[in-house]
Amino acid sequence: MFLVTGITGNTGGAAASALLANGHRVRALVRDPAKAGAWAARGVDLVAGDVSDPSDVRRALAGVQGAYVLVPPHAAHPDPIAHAGEVARAVREASREVGLDRLVLLSSEGAHLPSGTGPIQGLHAAEEILVDAAARVTFLRATYFQENWASVFGVAREQGILPSFLVDADRPRSMVAATDIGRTATDLLMEPAAPPVVELKGPRDLTVREVASIVGAEIGRTVEPVYPPREAWTGILEQAGLGWAYAELLVEMYDGINAGHVRFEGVPDQRRGTIELAETVASWAQAKAA
Repeated sequence: MFLVTGITGNTGGAAASALLANGHRVRALVRDPAKAGAWAARGVDLVAGDVSDPSDVRRALAGVQGAYVLVPPHAAHPDPIAHAGEVARAVREASREVGLDRLVLLSSEGAHLPSGTGPIQGLHAAEEILVDAAARVTFLRATYFQENWASVFGVAREQGILPSFLVDADRPRSMVAATDIGRTATDLLMEPAAPPVVELKGPRDLTVREVASIVGAEIGRTVEPVYPPREAWTGILEQAGLGWAYAELLVEMYDGINAGHVRFEGVPDQRRGTIELAETVASWAQAKAA
């Protein structure tokens, strides 16, 4: 049996599906089992609890072979970096108590850097805390999520514009699908000699202008990138429902990406997903039409 956290999200759901498809039993740590009823119907063992509570994590880890863990974003927390450390310490304490054999942590491009990366700093701290949490630990450092564009898909459909904080429309950037992240995490859980760090990119790099073209092709209209003024970024994110502290961290992250500071370390094990952005975008259009 394998534990998956974040099963109601994109990468956790993909990891659970891949594990089930390979004939493995799956357990999930969830805050509200009622929201994961579809997974229970598929045979997933649901454990109610909080990933930042060591006793809850310990119950969820009891008897499992390995675990896929992510640090859930806490957009309203006054100190999101401290929250990430709290989650990591809970997972480390519980993992060492049960003698966990295999742990895969969803980390991020830029997590090797101690500062200037916004919320990724929380994953830098989590990696330092979890490095010896299990007999075998792998940090899966994923690049920019394709799903980040979902938040402006409706704007593109209605207005023909693609708002972006990635300010250079013609600079190629790696973008990976959450499904590829979940599948890679599953592979790492089952690999007998998985490396300590894996860097995961998308199938090919894309510019923001190419992203706009892909979105436009799906919705049947011309879409152009637009760039809100830098001084407006924090306010835009707050209006979207994020707390001030998390919004400020995201602005720092985008500054770091635009400056080339947020980058991969260049470890020996570098992998690429297979899902193209066009496939991901098509799934949003299908969901909208359903």
